Amino acid sequence: MKLQWMVALLITGTLVMSAVAQERPVPAGSHDETYRQQSGDNGQATITVDVWSSAIAPTDEETESQAAKLSLDFAPVALTAAFRMQSTERKIQNSIRRGFPIGEFWIQTDLDAINNSLALARLSATNGADREALQQLENQANRLRAWCDWLIDTNQKLGLADYYVSPSVLDNDEQFQSALVCTRFLISMLASTRLAENSLCP
Repeated sequence: MKLQWMVALLITGTLVMSAVAQERPVPAGSHDETYRQQSGDNGQATITVDVWSSAIAPTDEETESQAAKLSLDFAPVALTAAFRMQSTERKIQNSIRRGFPIGEFWIQTDLDAINNSLALARLSATNGADREALQQLENQANRLRAWCDWLIDTNQKLGLADYYVSPSVLDNDEQFQSALVCTRFLISMLASTRLAENSLCP
């Protein structure tokens, strides 16, 4: 009788373990689990659990794409600096084309505002893409300031007569035209929030 009770308990335990193994759901997540029941020679049930990861490692292209992403804190601040550069360039261009005298005060005020925007961008840069874009912005700001310094100095010496007489002189000013192209490139890059290959800025 005692042996029969032990056999009955063993069979009952086996059935319960089999039901649990069959009904247990596969956990959700980044891995899959497979449950299998095996019966040994001694009548006891064993459960084998196979676990493997289904996560896919990022490709080189995805890694490079992520590395080129500008941070959300940096991009809008840097874009403000680039827009201010463009505004200064256009004001200078319009003044010369319309025959207005060069306003040294507002040029210096604009350049100071650009520097303030660059300071904020410098504080907002958090990754490699931000810092590389910031370097491009600072280089462009330095070129613009150097050209403005030359413009003011030449104007004080009354050497801008040719610029006022013929619009083609400004159109043929390689340094200024290069600055216009570079600023447009920077604005486009920052608006896309992705670091781009710099082929338009000297």
